[in-house]
Amino acid sequence: MDQKNSLGKTLWELAMPFLLYVNLNMAIQAALELCFFEFFTAPEHAVWELAAVNAIEIPIFYRMYREDRIRGQADGQKTRSSGKTAAWKKQPRINRLILAILGGLFLGRGFNLLIGLTPLPTLFPGYETASDSLYTGSLLSLVAASVVTAPILEELLVRGILYRNLKKVLQNPYAAIVCASLLFGILHGNLVQGLFAFLIGLYLNWVYEAEGSLPPAILAHAAVNASTIFLERMPEWQNVLYGSLPLYLAVTAVCLLAGFCAWKKFTI
Repeated sequence: MDQKNSLGKTLWELAMPFLLYVNLNMAIQAALELCFFEFFTAPEHAVWELAAVNAIEIPIFYRMYREDRIRGQADGQKTRSSGKTAAWKKQPRINRLILAILGGLFLGRGFNLLIGLTPLPTLFPGYETASDSLYTGSLLSLVAASVVTAPILEELLVRGILYRNLKKVLQNPYAAIVCASLLFGILHGNLVQGLFAFLIGLYLNWVYEAEGSLPPAILAHAAVNASTIFLERMPEWQNVLYGSLPLYLAVTAVCLLAGFCAWKKFTI
C-alpha cells in the first residue's frame, strides 16, 4: 500500500507542474482578454499578451522551484560531480556563462538549419502560425515575450522542476535529460517547433545538470530566442543562404560543430 501511495505521489509531482502550466496559460489569457478586451484581442498585441501571461506565471513557478530545491536539500539530494566536472567548475563563472550562451546560439542555428533540410516544414506547416508573430509583433514585445519572460518561465518549469523530479524518479540524469526534453518539445505544440525544442532542450538540460543552477540555461535559452528573432526579421540573409545549397550546408555544419564543441565542455 505504501508503495502504491509513493508511486501515486511521484506521478502527481511529475504531472502537476505540467498541468498547472497548461491550465494557467488558458486561465490567465482568458482573464486578460476579459479585462482588457480591446488591447489583447488585437492581432498586433498578441505577443504582448504572451509576455504578460509569462510574467504572471513566473512568480508562481519560481516559488514551486524554490520549495522543490528546499525539499531536495532536506532529503539529502546531491548533484553528481565527476573529476572533469570539478575541474571545469574551477573556470571563472563568466567564462562558463559565455560558453553556455555561445553553445545555445550555434546549436540553435544549426538545429534550425538542419530541420530545414528535411521535408518536415513542408509536411507540417502549422508552425508558420507561431512564426508569423515574429513579423506582426513589435520588436519590444518580442524581446519581452521571447527573450526575457519565456526563457525564465520555461527554464523554471522544465529544468528547475520537471527535470529535477524526473531525475529523482529515474535515478539517471541521462534518462531524465531525454524525458524532460520530450516534455519541452510537447509544450511547443507542433512537430517542427517541438523537434527543435527537443534538440535544444537536450543541450539546456545538460548545461543545467553540469552547472547545477538555472542562470546558464536561462541565458542560453534567451540567446537562442534572440538570434531567431534577429534573423527572422532580416529576410535578406535567408535569401542569400537558401539561394546556395553549398553555403547552406557549410553554415549548418559550422554551427553544429561549434555548438557541439561548446556542449562538450560541460561535463556531467
